[in-house]
Amino acid sequence: MATTTETRTEKGISLARGPALILGTILLVAGLYSLYKQHTFPKFSNFPNGTAPVNGKVFLGIFGANGWTGMLTAACGGLLLFGAAQHLLAKTMSLIVGVALGAAAIIAAISGNVLGMAAANRWTEIGWGIVAAILLFNTLIPRRRTAVADGYDDGVGRRRFRRRRRHEGEALAAGAGAGALAEHEHDKHRAREGEPANNNGEYAGTRAAGSNDAVATGAGRAADGREVESTER
Repeated sequence: MATTTETRTEKGISLARGPALILGTILLVAGLYSLYKQHTFPKFSNFPNGTAPVNGKVFLGIFGANGWTGMLTAACGGLLLFGAAQHLLAKTMSLIVGVALGAAAIIAAISGNVLGMAAANRWTEIGWGIVAAILLFNTLIPRRRTAVADGYDDGVGRRRFRRRRRHEGEALAAGAGAGALAEHEHDKHRAREGEPANNNGEYAGTRAAGSNDAVATGAGRAADGREVESTER
């Protein structure tokens, strides 16, 4: 029976990027098409209390618009597409665009236009309001997270643990081998200087035996890691 000794949490799929990408595409296409069909722009002197009459309708004659209506809609779509690249950015742009379109819908419903610039009829106001509600809800959508096993467990966790153990064994073997070589050179230097050895042919402070044991242990771990990884593949 497989057991897990350690787990960690990894970031998963962002659920907020999808709505930002879809609505951003729709708004950008709708805004550009509206700008192409209805490209009359009221003067800036109308801001904020002037009038912006609906000069024409787009999309089967449903949505009332003028040039500023298309500009506002296309700009909101572009911001959403820009924000769809990352999770936090998607939520931030959803909040900004949702507030902007919601405010535009409310202002248009009260005064008949948006600050004397963008024209809108009831269907345009409803469309902006629906998109704003979806985007504001999108700011609450979290990112999915996945718990990944990092100990003795089947699958990815076990392979990673075995690979790490093999690397540790190789590092230990390399370090112990370097220590044994240095000790051997030190013994040769002592022999040249005439220092007496004990009955086993070793000098005081020699750790050759311990180093050899460490080399064997490290090599065993490395071989064990290779064998397990080969078996799992």
